[in-house]
Amino acid sequence: MKKSHHLLCALALGTLAACNTSTQSPVSLQWEMGENQVEPDYYESTFTLVNTSTKPLESGWEIYFTQLSPRGVKACEESPVTIEMVNPGYYKIAPADSWQPLAPGDSIAIPYLNGGTFIQTQFTPKSPFFVTADDKAMSIPFTIAPFTRESQWTIPGHKAPNYPDGEVCYAQNEALQTDYQLQTYDLLPSLKEVTPREGVSVIAENISLSVEEGFAGEARLLVQELEKIGYHVTDNGQTVIALCHFPKNSQARNDEHYRLDVKDNYITISGGTPHAIFNGTQTLLSLLKRQAIPARLENVAINDYPDLPYRGMMLDISRNYTRKADLFKLIDLLAAYKLNVFHFHFSDDEGWRLEIPGLEELTSIGSRRGFTRDESQCLYPNYYGGWNPADTTVTGNGYYTRQDFIDLLQYAAQRHITVIPEIESPGHARAAIVAMRARYNRLKDSNPEQAREYLLSEEADTSKYVSAQAYTDNIMNVSLPSVYRFMEKVSDEIIAMYRDAGVPLAAIHIGGDEVPHGSWAGSPSCRRFMEENGMTDLHQLSEYFLDKVSGMLADKGVKVSGWQEVALHHSPELNARVAPRFDGVYCWNTIGGSDVVPYTVANEGYNVILCNVNNFYLDLAYNPHKDEPGLIWGGYVDQVASFNMLPFNIYCSARENRDGVSNDLKTAARGKVALTAQGRTHIKGIQAQLFAETLGSFDMVQYYTFPKIFGLVERGWNTFPEWSPTPTDDKQALYEKARAIYNAKIAGIEMPRLADEGVNFRLPQPGIRIVEGKLYANSPIPQADIRYTTDGSEPTAESLRWEAPVDCQASVVKARLFYLGKASLTTDYANPND
Repeated sequence: MKKSHHLLCALALGTLAACNTSTQSPVSLQWEMGENQVEPDYYESTFTLVNTSTKPLESGWEIYFTQLSPRGVKACEESPVTIEMVNPGYYKIAPADSWQPLAPGDSIAIPYLNGGTFIQTQFTPKSPFFVTADDKAMSIPFTIAPFTRESQWTIPGHKAPNYPDGEVCYAQNEALQTDYQLQTYDLLPSLKEVTPREGVSVIAENISLSVEEGFAGEARLLVQELEKIGYHVTDNGQTVIALCHFPKNSQARNDEHYRLDVKDNYITISGGTPHAIFNGTQTLLSLLKRQAIPARLENVAINDYPDLPYRGMMLDISRNYTRKADLFKLIDLLAAYKLNVFHFHFSDDEGWRLEIPGLEELTSIGSRRGFTRDESQCLYPNYYGGWNPADTTVTGNGYYTRQDFIDLLQYAAQRHITVIPEIESPGHARAAIVAMRARYNRLKDSNPEQAREYLLSEEADTSKYVSAQAYTDNIMNVSLPSVYRFMEKVSDEIIAMYRDAGVPLAAIHIGGDEVPHGSWAGSPSCRRFMEENGMTDLHQLSEYFLDKVSGMLADKGVKVSGWQEVALHHSPELNARVAPRFDGVYCWNTIGGSDVVPYTVANEGYNVILCNVNNFYLDLAYNPHKDEPGLIWGGYVDQVASFNMLPFNIYCSARENRDGVSNDLKTAARGKVALTAQGRTHIKGIQAQLFAETLGSFDMVQYYTFPKIFGLVERGWNTFPEWSPTPTDDKQALYEKARAIYNAKIAGIEMPRLADEGVNFRLPQPGIRIVEGKLYANSPIPQADIRYTTDGSEPTAESLRWEAPVDCQASVVKARLFYLGKASLTTDYANPND
């Protein structure tokens, strides 16, 4: 560490005013980023601790905080405090032996080093709290120092590929310019067939409804939505909406195929199933929501259906919790865009969010995070939340009761959305492992046999492993009979919830992903089990678990699903036995050589759900901007990346690699696993994933989802765009035209709709450049305002509005988009001629 960094360890008496005052915490705290690479693979951080109390701050206290990502930390040698990682992402600061009492009003700078690099401002410390010598915890007033130096978010000598500065954004926006004029029947997803007729229908305020038998539920929801936007359903309306069965001689393409006819104020929605009718009502509502009352619709005949039967979204409510009312709002949005599966990721390392009668610790401990010495009452803090496990206002705490889940199942089913619950196993299971250990400790003295009934870990296990999220204790011990009793108990309770809800259970997802190397290697129980069963490889334990659990569910008449690892590296015999039990294998890792996995798995007879990380991981950042939230391990995903996904041309679904370099689409499939004719029948659908490490609110759920999910909305419905590349033609011109029209639909149709419904969404950045002394700017949203500054300040809605090229000699220009009450991130431009 540099000498100047050592000097910061000295007390800075009276040099920093308190950032905040508190009647509880005796201190306030500020954090500041230093520089990357102050030592190889480390960046510098500094906490400044201020004594805001009236008494000297003696030793005996502790400060805890959370921070992504879980990397090593170390304080400087002369530091009067120690800093250590208690658990991945959870850290403790405590006085060292050299600590001297800190007088009231005085402050101390505490520099330390974090492993890795810091290039995104979201990865600052979060939720710090103070713990007294007698274990009383309290929140600390906390601020983050402004990021004012480029060295705070860049790596020396390295610039992120395609960093969205003025020139990069200008070029990206220029490629989206189009003279296409939006039409009445332009929607997402795009309608399959639209046949114009003569005349116009005027949809007045009063509407009558005609409903054939079997469609009462769809009619009820339609009336609710019509009334929300100002229409009234009466017996003598000027417009009639009829919900009808297909004529007997009609041939439906699938169960969701509908027709919508608009003719002289009479609207007919016909289909062969309630789901088809529901889809038709969503199309009609989308059309009406775009216009004031009375709406004007050109007379038309629409014939529409999806190409893929599975079009889903997964939301992780384990790592950070999404409450029931918010989840219902999300279900409404998914249904409005005709998505039909919701993957309920309720358990993971950091939380268990579903009540399981008889296993109370799963939620009494596994759904709460806060200050604890031993996790006997709650889990360690992580991500957001702080010290208080009883605080239900934070995303660290909360769960769905049995009745909540039944309500969710019924609410989703009414909107023709299938809910797939996921029991993460045998990896990503830390919350369940800790909870079942607490159950064991509660019962071990009074009833040892009952205590061991659902135990998921072995005390004598000395296995050494590190999971993808840096855990060393998150894998179920699959040699224990109690693990299978646990899986059966949880499954039985879930099956009962579906039964009581009156909703079919399509499948139970059992996870199966990211079991790290070294799991079970130090387990005496596993060694005995392998010897008894003639096993020679630890992978055989994974296969045993998969076979046993999938067979258990098959005996109950329940299909199983899992992440791609459940179908990899098995013998043909095991594949033949297990594949028929599967509803879907969710293939996610499509980076580099792993892009062959989905077609490999489909060719082996498993139904496949395409979850491509580089197309459909909503939790990845939209772009490399320093203030853009999201993970970046799989690259960047925006609404164009999701639009690019081609389920039956998967190797052309990534148009750039993670370094921003364009891929050669003509050769992308060369030497790769080809999808066989039989394998093609196993491509069941597509799904977007929203993992929750960086989700501190439901606003953030919406920000990550919209507009990013619109590509999935479009591709699940219209799977075979005319611009799909071939080995002889990359069809670039067709692609660019389609992409521009897609962007125009988002900007001109979907964003206003989301704004009207109070949904948060992300705006793209403006482009800016200076050419021959004139400032040029552009936007991918023609309707948005571009506001800019030339004095280095952040643009606001009151800053200068860019309308045409203007004289500009400024050395730095900053600009933002403003549209529908939203603002984009700031685009920075440094004048190269300055």
